[in-house]
Amino acid sequence: MPNKHSGSFGRGLQKMRKHVKNSGSVARDHLANERTFLAWARTGMAFVGLGVALDSLQKNAELTVRTSILSEEKKAEILENMHDGHGINILMIGIGGMFLTYATHRYFIVQTALTCDLFPINRFGILGVVSGSAVLTLGGLSLLFAPEHLQDFQDAVLKTVNASEKEN
Repeated sequence: MPNKHSGSFGRGLQKMRKHVKNSGSVARDHLANERTFLAWARTGMAFVGLGVALDSLQKNAELTVRTSILSEEKKAEILENMHDGHGINILMIGIGGMFLTYATHRYFIVQTALTCDLFPINRFGILGVVSGSAVLTLGGLSLLFAPEHLQDFQDAVLKTVNASEKEN
């Protein structure tokens, strides 16, 4: 009977497979590792999807204003007052990509450790996610509840920078 994985791709898949003896909780540990990977990957994809969705909504809002029956002056005023959220969108997509990268890296680290009857404690990942989430949450809330103060803050920063440049 011919091998169902014939060809170089099939041989490559055969080399990647590794079988371990299922004694004690070996299978359960590996399956838990897979579930954890899938949870991280799902979270990463949610961030990527949110970034793409927000970008699409922003482009749709701009298009709606540009094609409306409002006067050109009113369109220009509305478009000028619209906040540019491309930075946030790119940040969300980047964080999603980082989650996916970390999930893949962590999966293989744990898998390797489990085959040696070890388990690596996850300190860096938890601290990174909690810190990153806290920064994003605080940044998002500040933009949500005080967008009118953002311009004042930017003006104050520019004034400070200009003053320090004049002193030098």
